[in-house]
Amino acid sequence: MEVIEDVNKLYGSGKLKYEDIQFAYGGLRPLVDEQTEGSYESSRKYEVYDNEDDGINGLITVEGGKYTTRRNLAHQVMEVVQMKLNFNLKDSITYNNYLSGCEIRNMEEFMIKLHKQFDEDFQLNTVEYLGRNYGRESKKIFELAMKDKSLAEVLTDDGEILAEVYYAIKYEMAKTLKDIFFRRTGLGTLGNPGEAIIKKVINLTSKMLFWDKERQLLEYNSLIEAFKLPE
Repeated sequence: MEVIEDVNKLYGSGKLKYEDIQFAYGGLRPLVDEQTEGSYESSRKYEVYDNEDDGINGLITVEGGKYTTRRNLAHQVMEVVQMKLNFNLKDSITYNNYLSGCEIRNMEEFMIKLHKQFDEDFQLNTVEYLGRNYGRESKKIFELAMKDKSLAEVLTDDGEILAEVYYAIKYEMAKTLKDIFFRRTGLGTLGNPGEAIIKKVINLTSKMLFWDKERQLLEYNSLIEAFKLPE
């Protein structure tokens, strides 16, 4: 409700109502205690705590931090471990290694090459979407769709294709519809994409994960419930 009030204050009161909202999503930010900064700045910070001060030697606790800072956080934790063990590990390679699919020094050059390679077989927005969201891993998705034309079907205005669902299950350990729609693809980011798309995803997922009718209904109901706004 606060967001609606803020929008109406900025753009004119009474124009936006709760009934106008079709879908909303959010996340939790872990904050370290006793911080005075704003929540945005606080959420970027973390603490590595040695529980030896509490009489528990050998236990290290991490508080706060974000997914986007996890590599640096892991590096800091290992620094504490080395100090406690009085043992020097090999030099960290964290700062020199790309994450999977991110080995791209020049994004624009990468996208130009990707368009030259796949524009004849896919829509322009599909190439753009997959390239910018999956990086080098996008080539696996293109190959899946070229091998099985049914996986090349475009599902959204952004250009997302059914091959992303196959990829999510085979390579990203997606086990539920909510995994697929909310955590692996953008299919559910803007709300319920419609019965037709949901049915296509269920059909493919059921074949790959061997779901029976009962499991399909359970997954469908769970997904639909997730799209509902709180009462």
